[in-house]
Amino acid sequence: MSSIHDLDLKETEGSVIHLVIPLSSEKVNEHEIYLLENGEDCLIYIGSTVDPDTMRKLFGISSVDEIPSQQYDNPLSKKLNEVINEIRSQRCNYLRLKLCRKGDPSGALFFSYIVEDKSPGGLSYVEFLVHVLQQIQSKMT
Repeated sequence: MSSIHDLDLKETEGSVIHLVIPLSSEKVNEHEIYLLENGEDCLIYIGSTVDPDTMRKLFGISSVDEIPSQQYDNPLSKKLNEVINEIRSQRCNYLRLKLCRKGDPSGALFFSYIVEDKSPGGLSYVEFLVHVLQQIQSKMT
């Protein structure tokens, strides 16, 4: 997952893909826009309070309720397309693009991939990895 609302503020060397953010709901801010890909789908989550100017530049809308089906011709939208095309070029199949928002089934789909959160009655991803490491270490001794 990476943030895309600030593509025009970030400079990267050699790749248009920006710093990866952990898959945790603690990292998702409703003022921001995120891209998450799972090898089959490329999900773009638009927070409920994203800056209208950013939404207008990326998608040609000023409200999350107006989610479009096309991309727009401006520098920020072009950078988003470059990021998506870079990810698609690294995969063996063509990623489907889905726009997601809070309170919608698409938002639930996005959050279903946020795997680093602690599950009800279970462990977080990091806690699980620590548990596995302890189990391996106990078998090695």
